[in-house]
Amino acid sequence: MYIRKTKTRSTSTGEAYYSYRLVTSARINGKVRQKTLLNLGSSFALPEELWPELACRIDQLVSR
Repeated sequence: MYIRKTKTRSTSTGEAYYSYRLVTSARINGKVRQKTLLNLGSSFALPEELWPELACRIDQLVSR
């Protein structure tokens, strides 16, 4: 589980911005597939160096 930063564009103005998503990876039929678990939005303010720690903690909470 990890957090992905994705660059997107507004459909109305064409202005570029970043959105953040919580993503998981799994191997299915020999191929790696990624699935978005949660859209964190464009105003995700947590510093990037803390992302792995947050993803690990969320994984612990979900795995219980």
